[in-house]
Amino acid sequence: MARPAALTPKHRPHRETLGKAPWELSIPPSLSDTGKEKRLFFPTKKAAALTAMQLQNRQDNFGVSLTALSPERITEASQAYKLLDGLELGLLDAVRTAIKLHKTRAASLPFLELYNRFLETKTHCHHDYQGAHRQHRDRYPQLHAKLAADITTAELEKLLKPLGLGARDHAIKYWRAVFNYGIAKKVLTENPIDDVDKKESVSDEAAIISHAHVRGLLNHALENDLPLLPYFVFGFFEGLRPDGELLKLDWEAVRFDTKKIIMTRRITKRKQTRYPELNDTAIAWLRAYEARGGVMTGPVVTYGPSALRTARLKAQQAVGMDKWVQQGARHTFTSHWLALYKDENKLALMNGHSRDVMWDSYVHGLTEEEGQAYFDILPPDGIRTIVPFVATR
Repeated sequence: MARPAALTPKHRPHRETLGKAPWELSIPPSLSDTGKEKRLFFPTKKAAALTAMQLQNRQDNFGVSLTALSPERITEASQAYKLLDGLELGLLDAVRTAIKLHKTRAASLPFLELYNRFLETKTHCHHDYQGAHRQHRDRYPQLHAKLAADITTAELEKLLKPLGLGARDHAIKYWRAVFNYGIAKKVLTENPIDDVDKKESVSDEAAIISHAHVRGLLNHALENDLPLLPYFVFGFFEGLRPDGELLKLDWEAVRFDTKKIIMTRRITKRKQTRYPELNDTAIAWLRAYEARGGVMTGPVVTYGPSALRTARLKAQQAVGMDKWVQQGARHTFTSHWLALYKDENKLALMNGHSRDVMWDSYVHGLTEEEGQAYFDILPPDGIRTIVPFVATR
């Protein structure tokens, strides 16, 4: 019978002169967690001796425990060590990791079921939000039957590859929400979307809408869809954000006497009050709106998000616009205002963003003449001066 390995701490004075732990303990492969011989170093002999005693007890008990293993299990252990060769991973660590993965998969759900449970928690959200999630869910049926814990980043990257940047961003956002819900419910441990490669849009200039299309949209709303007109006026001539701000704005915040719009923290994206100027072009169109019987109490935009998209699409089609740029009205206003008035600090304050963001994301280089022509887009002759505004408060 082989003699048990001696676990005796040895003093290494040269390590002490280097400021390193000087007591060495050699661990034989049979007691090493990697299955290979290793050395441990300790600052004191007592610490080394304590570890030696613990390992010695393990070695003394090894013969007893070994007799409890069947030949098949001993063979499996030997094969497991061969699989771990070169991985710098101990058998015990590998087993613990495998157990953790097994428990995660056992607790996981098919992705379709997870997605449906997530949607059940969102019944209080707007139906457009729920509808967008359902469309995204149904667009990828190949994920439905897979366990959520088994879905990999590589799989999602493959599905994202053919998408444009906008669609890719939306898909990432929807998946991230669902996987994070799964983590909270302990049906998976990691969000595979977190490691998806980030892609940024590179554009020389902000997308703007032509004068002809702006004029056409305003005239179409004035003649055919009056409730839509304020949405276009405050977007194209005041640069308000189309969703978060415009859809929250009330007529009470539009002060015609001081020619200001009071954008409170409840409305603004950055939760900071600001006071955009109500310019003469916007006022002229709002006079035309009121003259045609437009309501100037309550919400400025009376359409809900879904109905607004439908009404806007009809207007686009009427003037021959191929597609709608989400921030197009805001970009168009910003670019033309700066070209005409040349005051970037004032514009940044009115729009509620920094000068750097303005130049990087909002401004399309235009001439002063183009700026003037833009703010000369007025209602049909005779409409802008028909009646004074009726007080809204």
